Amino acid sequence: MCDRDDRIAFHFNPRFAESDIVCNSFMSNQWGQEERCTNFPFGTEEPFQIEIYSDNENFHVYIDETKIMQYKHRIEDLKTITKVQVANDINITSLEIAKKPFY
Repeated sequence: MCDRDDRIAFHFNPRFAESDIVCNSFMSNQWGQEERCTNFPFGTEEPFQIEIYSDNENFHVYIDETKIMQYKHRIEDLKTITKVQVANDINITSLEIAKKPFY
């Protein structure tokens, strides 16, 4: 999410009923075009580790150390992306936000 407004740079939404991951961005008070990933590595009630890296062009998403997708940035000024929000039916056992080089 962005720091001073309601923009969402990257919305990552696994949909178990559809076995899809839906990704999108919220800018100018509206959702953009959805992007769907059919690579669905989640199991109901099964633990997982998610890592999201960012370079200058994309978010890169890894589940249990396997890259499942990338999502092209739609926000131009990446420095305004300063927040993370986790919502809905998920139990978090740990969370780490780190600034480290992406290879």
